[in-house]
Amino acid sequence: MIRIRSIARIAAMAGLCLLAPAARAELPANGKAYHDAAFASVESLLKLYNGKPTLPRLSDPVDGKVLADVWNVPAILGKPPYPAENLSALLDIIEKQARILQAYALFSPQPGRKQPDQAANAVEFQDELTRGRVFLLQAVGGASSALYDFASNLQEADKTEARVKGLRQMRLGLQEIVVGSALALRGTGLRDPNRLLIARAFAENAAGIAASLTPPDRNALVSALQGVSPSLKPDAQKAIADFAATIAATPCEGFCTVN
Repeated sequence: MIRIRSIARIAAMAGLCLLAPAARAELPANGKAYHDAAFASVESLLKLYNGKPTLPRLSDPVDGKVLADVWNVPAILGKPPYPAENLSALLDIIEKQARILQAYALFSPQPGRKQPDQAANAVEFQDELTRGRVFLLQAVGGASSALYDFASNLQEADKTEARVKGLRQMRLGLQEIVVGSALALRGTGLRDPNRLLIARAFAENAAGIAASLTPPDRNALVSALQGVSPSLKPDAQKAIADFAATIAATPCEGFCTVN
């Protein structure tokens, strides 16, 4: 599950990227505007479901198009790696995406009177949660590489104690989102196609995810994924193995070395 404190931490750190050096943007030129419009549509759709016993579903021919739009990776994210100047936009996208995941993970048909059944929600809304997690893994992997770029290009005069602390906190917030996706793979009710989607998202974004993680955090993440690997189908197992291999081959330099 995405934690509220992670969202707040990431959003609070967004201003750090104002000191980033100029670089060629890798996010699509209209990616953030596209995402803002798609997110606003999802928010409006969710409001229509207030008081209803369920939430918008990808399988619905109308609602599914609205949801698919907010998870349109090519239009919103393009392809990593992303430079430091994209960090603020990426963090804003991550914060909004995390709010969508929370809407599904913490759904209750009687809000305020009945506590959310998160285990049941993880099964019932697994298609929507999986699509959100897959999107977030690329966004977080991209933000991690952009964070590495930002930290690596800081001038000595800008490496204040407060800024370095803020960078560590931002890294922790991104890491918590990644760990949440790893934990989701352990869900007993998660269908094999969704397991494969998440496993492949880890493999495809391994280098970005690794960029800012310290060696102990890298090892812990790989161990967690390898621990669930025996319960996966062969294609998903291969994706986890590919993730582990990429992590092992990614040098730990710059911000990765900062504990």
